[in-house]
Amino acid sequence: MRTTDLVRWLATAVSAQPCGAALEDEIRRRFGSRHVLLTSTGRAGMTLLFRAMRRLAGPERSEIIVPSYTCYSVAASAVKAGLRPRIIDIVPATLDFDYTALEREDFSRVLAVVATNLYGFPSDLPLLTAIAHRHGTFVVDDAAQAMGATLDGRWVGTAGDAGLFSFDKGKNVSAVDGGAIVTNSDALASALRSEIAAVERPSVRNSAVHVVKALGYFGFLRPWLYGIPARIPQLGLGRTIFTTDYPLVQPDQVLVALALTMMRRLDQFTETRRRNASALLDSLRGARLTTIAPRSGAASVYLRLPVLVAGPREQATTIQALTEAGIGATGSYPRSLADIPELRDALANPHPSAAGGRDVARRIVTLPTHPFVTGDDIRRMQSILVGEASSVSPVSAPAS
Repeated sequence: MRTTDLVRWLATAVSAQPCGAALEDEIRRRFGSRHVLLTSTGRAGMTLLFRAMRRLAGPERSEIIVPSYTCYSVAASAVKAGLRPRIIDIVPATLDFDYTALEREDFSRVLAVVATNLYGFPSDLPLLTAIAHRHGTFVVDDAAQAMGATLDGRWVGTAGDAGLFSFDKGKNVSAVDGGAIVTNSDALASALRSEIAAVERPSVRNSAVHVVKALGYFGFLRPWLYGIPARIPQLGLGRTIFTTDYPLVQPDQVLVALALTMMRRLDQFTETRRRNASALLDSLRGARLTTIAPRSGAASVYLRLPVLVAGPREQATTIQALTEAGIGATGSYPRSLADIPELRDALANPHPSAAGGRDVARRIVTLPTHPFVTGDDIRRMQSILVGEASSVSPVSAPAS
C-alpha cells in the first residue's frame, strides 16, 4: 500500500458517502454483472451462496463438487453450509478438473460445481458449465484467486450462475478480508440478500482490529520483511488448516473502504503480476521443472507462479532454500482434499480418486509475483530453482 492509498482509504472510511454502494458500482461497472453483493470474507460469502442456492434447488440437492486439489476453504464452506463435498480429481498439468472423470460422476444430488481457477489460471469454464447445466446443477465461478483474469475475452468470475471474488490477504486486490459475489440471476441474488441480511453486523472492536491488521500486513509485505508478519499468529500467514470455525457476519465498512481504494488499482496490480511471472518463466527457461501452462484463450493473472518439482524431498529443500534467501515461497496446500482428516466423514464420496491432487500436493512450489517482487528477487529464485530442480519436464514458455 502506498502512502496515497493509505490517505485515500482513511478518507473514504470516515466519509459520509456509502462506500459499500461505491464498491458494488465499481465491480458492476468492471465485470458487467447485474447484481453485486458484498460479504465479510470470501469463505463466508461462499457459505452463504451455497445456502442461497439450496433455497432455490431444494433439500434433495445436498452435494458440492470440488476439485481434489484446491483451497481448503472451498470444502469448508460447503460443510459449514450443511452440504457434503464430492471430490473429483484434477489433471496436474492444468490444476483443473479431470473432465473425463467429471462426466462420469453421479449428479443426482449435486447442488453446484465449483471452478476454482487456482493461482489465477482460468479453468475450462465453457466445458464445466456445459456439463453442470446438462444436469441441472449450479456453477460457482470461484475467482477468489483470479480477479482480472479472462478466458476468451470474458472475465473469470462471470461464467457461472454466480461468481466469487475475495479481498483476503495475498489476493489480487487485498483488503485483508472481504469478498463479493456477482450474478445475473434475480432469484439467486434475492435469496443471497436474505442470507446476508440474517447474519450479524461486525462490532466496533472488530473494525479496530481490522485496521491494525491491515496496517501491519501492508507495512511488512516487502519480501525482505515477510518473516516478521509470518510470525504474527493473528495475521494467519503461512498456515493452511481446515476449519469451519469462522464467523458469518456482514461486511466491515472499514475494510469495504480499503477494498474500494485498492480495487481502483486492479489493472496495475494485474500487469505487474503478469510481468513478474513472465520474467520468472524466462529466467527458468531450460530448468528441469514443470510449470502450468494457461489454456488456449486464457489471460491468467498469476496470483502466484506454481511450479512442480520432482517430489517431496525436492519440494522441502527448494522451499527451505527460497525462504532462507528471503523469498516468500510456499508449498501451498499441503494435502489433497481427499486426505484431510477433518473432512473425511463429511465427504459424499468417502474414497475418491485423487492421484492427481496428491501428486500436486507432493511437488508444488509457488513463487511470489506481487508488486514488491524485484529483479534481484527473480535472480535469486532463478539461482535456487535451477540448482535445486531435478524433475524430468522442461519449463514451458510464458504465455503470450
